[in-house]
Amino acid sequence: MLTNTFKVIRRQNLIACFISILTCISHLPAQTLISPAGSSGTIPGGSVSWSVGETVIGSGNVAGGIVTQGFQQPNSVRLLVNIKAFLQGPYNGAGAMTDGLRSNGYLPLMEPYSELGYTFVDGGLETTTQPIIDLPGSNAIVDWVLLELRDKNDNTSVLHSRSALLQADGDVVDVDGFSPVVFPVPEDNYFLAIGHRNHLMIMSQSSIALAVTPTVIDLTDGSIATYGTDAQKMVGGSYLLWAGDVTFDGTIKYTGIFNDRDPILFFIGGQVATNTVTGYLPSDVNMDGTTKYTGLGNDRDIILQNIGGVIATNTRVEQMP
Repeated sequence: MLTNTFKVIRRQNLIACFISILTCISHLPAQTLISPAGSSGTIPGGSVSWSVGETVIGSGNVAGGIVTQGFQQPNSVRLLVNIKAFLQGPYNGAGAMTDGLRSNGYLPLMEPYSELGYTFVDGGLETTTQPIIDLPGSNAIVDWVLLELRDKNDNTSVLHSRSALLQADGDVVDVDGFSPVVFPVPEDNYFLAIGHRNHLMIMSQSSIALAVTPTVIDLTDGSIATYGTDAQKMVGGSYLLWAGDVTFDGTIKYTGIFNDRDPILFFIGGQVATNTVTGYLPSDVNMDGTTKYTGLGNDRDIILQNIGGVIATNTRVEQMP
């Protein structure tokens, strides 16, 4: 008799608990049920969802709050983007880029932009693995690039930024070396910007609809208009990011204070102009793994050419709002 009484009490407590759960659902961000079995529905003043056969992952139980059970996640889904872009420095003139940094063993496994002082928004410190870096061919990694998603109503407002990997064929991929780039933000329209540690950043002229299915954004063929005037360099019908921003300040300068030519001379020693130095350096404008101030394939000439090639005091300014 006592055992039956306990069973009744326990059953009543479970029912009371379930009713309590139903009545404390809320106004916090909606949740999406992730489970092989279960369902969701609405109740007066809120909603409820549940999964079957799953371990309880977490819950909340506050007045006007939300209660969840099982594998669930916020509705801020992961957007996928297939981006394509070319950097002028390593561009070979035939629809691809060289991978001198990778083939010489200079590419870092972690993004370089945090160390350069860039302040990420909900991203940064992305890393990859050596087997990804070691892959040769058209999918060889050329370098890390910087990506920003900006507010569709305010193109100066960065909502999310992160780093990703750039392949020799221009594809920008996630840190696994082959997947579309993931952004953990809701489906919406965004301005997309892409930059590099010694190239000028560019941004789409208009906001672009992004979704959970991969969106293709090709910045190499002129199909996506870019913000500003003369934001990209044209080479043989391909659109490239301008090379030569060695100081990573948004301006290409050959002379004057904080110019981009002097760091090249500094890195090779500052005395003998014919010296060279190897490594992962911002002064390596053509990204072949060697910083050169004079001679064939030097890095200084690219800067002079990109400001016009005649008047040394000219500058080229990044076309960003």
